[in-house]
Amino acid sequence: MPGLSEYAQLTYTPNGQQALLLGDTVERLDHDHSERLAQFEYLKRDGAEQEPMGANASRLSYKIVLMGEAPLTSGGAPMSAGARYQALVTAQRSQPRGLLVDPRLGRWQVGWRSIRASEEPSRAVDCIEATLEFVEDQIDQALAIETQPTPQQRANQAVSAYSIVVAASVAGFGSSASPAMRAVSIAAQDLGRVTAAFVNAALLSVQNQGVDPALRAQLDNIRTAREAYFAALDDSIAYSLDNPVSLVPLRHGAYMTETAAIELLNAIDNLKPQSFEFVTPSEMTLLSVLVQVYGSDAQSHREEAERLNPFLGPLRIPPGTSIKLVSPTPRQ
Repeated sequence: MPGLSEYAQLTYTPNGQQALLLGDTVERLDHDHSERLAQFEYLKRDGAEQEPMGANASRLSYKIVLMGEAPLTSGGAPMSAGARYQALVTAQRSQPRGLLVDPRLGRWQVGWRSIRASEEPSRAVDCIEATLEFVEDQIDQALAIETQPTPQQRANQAVSAYSIVVAASVAGFGSSASPAMRAVSIAAQDLGRVTAAFVNAALLSVQNQGVDPALRAQLDNIRTAREAYFAALDDSIAYSLDNPVSLVPLRHGAYMTETAAIELLNAIDNLKPQSFEFVTPSEMTLLSVLVQVYGSDAQSHREEAERLNPFLGPLRIPPGTSIKLVSPTPRQ
């Protein structure tokens, strides 16, 4: 439908299912953001005082028009207006919780509250009007809207966090004569090393279309290094006889390191096309799967598909095989 290009971004992804493309159908959006206020009134005083008590769950509504034949999912077959409406009702009933990508506010975790449809008999063959209403299913989204951190910002946070942990651990434990104390310094440096490797690999992956699967393995390495660092801190208490509370700032710094790394990966995910699972209906080759999903761009996605499915044979793929692919970019 004609209008601002931002509306092409409108999608809803039920948890565990493929994204539903709504951008080409939306005619109008309606957002309701309200605040909970406690009102205090006083005898013989005009007016009242309002005490903010937090925001209500936002309501995000979209009026859509289903016309003609069009796919509802990336790589899906064209469907009639009636078939798309049936698929929307099925999706809302089967999994009402998911991720909404709003053209103005970005990514929101929501609950799909309702779908209301209407049609006129004279146009019922080819045109269905519907209103989709979603309710916020998350906490403190306003903070995320304000900051919108980039991968570089998250990378800086990760580097700052592990640098503080390493510096404090080396200064406090590195010069000790006790092996148990020096082990804390060594574990901190290991945590810094694996986090630095992850940050460098993550920033390089920003230039690629898909998310590098190796990043998640590197993220596991950070968690393992953080757990080893905690174990070294626990072992050091037997020698130092310090109060365990004194180690809380170091533990907090290690947690912040791992959290910043997770948020860095999330920030990169936000820049990438969403992935989905393609299930082969019959015995196929990898190339025939890519042609069905990407059309003439199939060959350019081959390396990406092989990276996402490292144990998949390219020649004979049995029916019912689930293949992870990056959603094709909709043509404007």
